[in-house]
Amino acid sequence: MKLLTYTSRIQLVLFLILFGIFSVLFFLVLSWNVLQNVDEVLFNRKMNLLAYLEENPRAPFAEDNPLDDFTFYPIDQETFQKGKEVYTDTLVYEPVDDELDEYRKLSTYVKLHGNYYRLEIVKPHLEVTEIISTIAITLGGLLLGMTLCYYLSQRFISKKIWNPFYEMLQKLRHYRLDKQQIPVLSPSRIDEFQTLRDAITELMQKNKEVFDSQKQFIENASHEMQTPLSVIQSQLETLIGQAGLTKKQASIIEGIIGSTQRLKKLNKTLLLLSKIENRQFLLGDKINIREIIDRLLEFYDEQKAALKIDVTIEPHNDPIVQGNTILTEILVQNLLKNAFLHNIQDGTIIISLTQDTMTIANTGPTESKSDKMPTMEKEKLFNRFYKQSGNPDTWGLGLAIVRKIAQVSDWKVSYHQQKELHVFTVYFESTS
Repeated sequence: MKLLTYTSRIQLVLFLILFGIFSVLFFLVLSWNVLQNVDEVLFNRKMNLLAYLEENPRAPFAEDNPLDDFTFYPIDQETFQKGKEVYTDTLVYEPVDDELDEYRKLSTYVKLHGNYYRLEIVKPHLEVTEIISTIAITLGGLLLGMTLCYYLSQRFISKKIWNPFYEMLQKLRHYRLDKQQIPVLSPSRIDEFQTLRDAITELMQKNKEVFDSQKQFIENASHEMQTPLSVIQSQLETLIGQAGLTKKQASIIEGIIGSTQRLKKLNKTLLLLSKIENRQFLLGDKINIREIIDRLLEFYDEQKAALKIDVTIEPHNDPIVQGNTILTEILVQNLLKNAFLHNIQDGTIIISLTQDTMTIANTGPTESKSDKMPTMEKEKLFNRFYKQSGNPDTWGLGLAIVRKIAQVSDWKVSYHQQKELHVFTVYFESTS
């Protein structure tokens, strides 16, 4: 969930909770205020009526006149002394509307011309519930409308404010250290975003300098190491060709030459691995995997004949992938080399191709006469210099290079055992 959506939802939920609480308080306050006003009207009516009757003793106040809003009920002195003034709600039948309407009633006790009365005055309640409901609905609608407008405007404004941040994020997502040019981040009038922009630009510049320095060091070190190794090998080959060497001396020199050759191969392999990690290869080629397999299998004809290995290709489709031709050939070659190098006499290699996968399965040595395969540490299989076998001709870098090539090409490589077969699968997206 995006930050803008998250904060907007929290603000909206908080507002709705506060809106509900204050709506109840608003209803209670408004109801109390209306009743206070009606009670004040009743009290004023009582005072005016009593003042008028004091001045006009002959006024017909004892009768229950339906046109008046008051009624006098004669009472005794004891009831008068115990009586209290009370404001209550009541219902009065209205013949015109044929319904009971809400009224507010004042019940009080008065003394006029030496007589005691219970006075009741009624006034229309102004239909408080309907009035308050109408006001509450109207104000509620206005507030909800304002809330919606605020929410949408806040999202629009926040999105515009956060636009520099998302722009920086988008450029960082597509930035690669192997590219020569550092992306230019747009300036912002917001201090925090401007500080972030400066920090990111400085960080990219430093990383680019470290990357270039490391890249230059690897190339120089490889070149400088390759030259003396070639000289050493050449001098040793010249030395071993001279007469007068004993058999033991020649054997020692041959061992040194072999070690020198292995060092040269190791140097080239590590340099290749570093170049792959530094993404120094373009990935815009369209490559036919079947053609690469057919071409590379020719280099293993001798080993296939020596071990009597049965090679089977099951091409359901010829995958056409996008990547780097050199890297893809290295990936296929390392997997094929692994399949032949760790195979057995009268073994099997099965190559299966689909539109978006390549699978190479091979038999391998077992622990005993049983069909149970040795347990491989799968999490270490693609690590550098990891070797399960004791073969001195391998460095344990082949599968590490395979994984790195798959990573830079946005592919995926996996391993699993299927009965007596070791199965390596490369998953890539077809461009055909």
